Amino acid sequence: MSRVFIRYALARDADRLVSDGVVGGATSSGEPWVARVQKWLSEQQAGRRLILVAEDASGLLGTVQLVFSFPKGYADPEAANGIDVAMVEALRTRSDAPHGVATQLITDVQNIARKRSVKTLTFLIQLGDSRGIAQAKSWGFEEFRIMPEAGRMLAFFRKSIE
Repeated sequence: MSRVFIRYALARDADRLVSDGVVGGATSSGEPWVARVQKWLSEQQAGRRLILVAEDASGLLGTVQLVFSFPKGYADPEAANGIDVAMVEALRTRSDAPHGVATQLITDVQNIARKRSVKTLTFLIQLGDSRGIAQAKSWGFEEFRIMPEAGRMLAFFRKSIE
């Protein structure tokens, strides 16, 4: 197994996240994945989010985002307020990624959040995703809100990182 590196996402990663199998399948909006990743990258350039990718010699292994504030019309200060509350979003790993890549991404995103004076991290998971909920709890996140959205239930988790 080669060494895993975590770095900030670059524009060239939009195609690679899809071709390397980190993101894929149907999107909830029907939008192609490359276009969706390009939107995330533009929000990173605007300072509203950070995107990390995990990479080894085989290619991209995973990604995670740290959202500081949502675009206009999507504000949710309990989830991300642009000051001291930020949301972990779009944590994904390739199906054959080495064990521990997701935890390494979460650890690095928490360290960046602390350096940015974030005190609380939030995490959104579909209520039926028992594996994802168990993983979030193992990282110290606790459920604080459930809400419906377009035919599904979402669970919000949070964690103090002070």
